[in-house]
Amino acid sequence: MIWKTKSHKYSATVCQRTGNTCPALARLARSISEAMAQAVSATSEDFEFEGNSALSHCVEGCMAAIRARSESVRVFCGAHPDTAIRDLDAYADLIFGLEFSTLPSGIVTNPPCAMIEVSTIRPPKFGYAPQQLSA
Repeated sequence: MIWKTKSHKYSATVCQRTGNTCPALARLARSISEAMAQAVSATSEDFEFEGNSALSHCVEGCMAAIRARSESVRVFCGAHPDTAIRDLDAYADLIFGLEFSTLPSGIVTNPPCAMIEVSTIRPPKFGYAPQQLSA
């Protein structure tokens, strides 16, 4: 499922346990992306963090792995705790990425049951077209 706000684009997979998108996962991702947007004035462009959180409103009681950067937030629901976040990120690139990529089959043996990616929408940069000279 894909949806947009004025400042963010959300791309979510369907939960493999419930067959629906997870509202608890969407709320967590929205809260993190809003916090990252507010932190822009106090942090640098390369600010990022990784962590884990329990999805208390999830019917299944999933744990979520989080990777947040200034341009995007990714949350992986139900991922195995021993799976490295960079491997989950590479797996998400296969799902959400716009470029062709591959991943060895043994990297993520237990894929997350659901994922969401929140991308920051940057305002367009307006420029002036060069004036056309006619002879």
